[in-house]
Amino acid sequence: MDDKGATGSWRFWIVAAIIAAAVTVSCAGQQAHQPAQQKQLAQAVAAPSQLRPPEHLSDAAQSILKSRMAFHARDMSALVTDIMLLRYPEIQDGAQRIAADANLSRPLSNDASELNSALPAKFFAYQDNLRLEARTLAEAAGREHAFDVADAYGRLSQVCVRCHATYRSGR
Repeated sequence: MDDKGATGSWRFWIVAAIIAAAVTVSCAGQQAHQPAQQKQLAQAVAAPSQLRPPEHLSDAAQSILKSRMAFHARDMSALVTDIMLLRYPEIQDGAQRIAADANLSRPLSNDASELNSALPAKFFAYQDNLRLEARTLAEAAGREHAFDVADAYGRLSQVCVRCHATYRSGR
């Protein structure tokens, strides 16, 4: 091997060692009890900047959604972790759970005593889309196809962000 080849190989290993050290330091700086994507998750569930104010939800509608959204946030957080680690059975289970939990029924009449009548019709359209995209994600996970999982999760999260942009005020 000539000196030029040896020098190039030596430089390659120095650069590789520097990159490995940087990655190690970066990962070591994260808290052990938090997933690596915690910051991205926080941004995803935070109220987006809006061009117009959110649509008003009555106190009754907010109370209907408050506990459901807490469970939804937990499920979405777990789903993100499972997707990042490509844990297909867990992705499938989580997506199926999200689809099943999106089950508020449309009011049957305009009767004000019917609790779900506090929710606007647009909310139910978002819920239908959420259920559809969650089922699509579950199917992609069942096929264990990483790129389909990524695409399906992208569409699922779009539904969440659009609904949050419509109804959340950043509280």
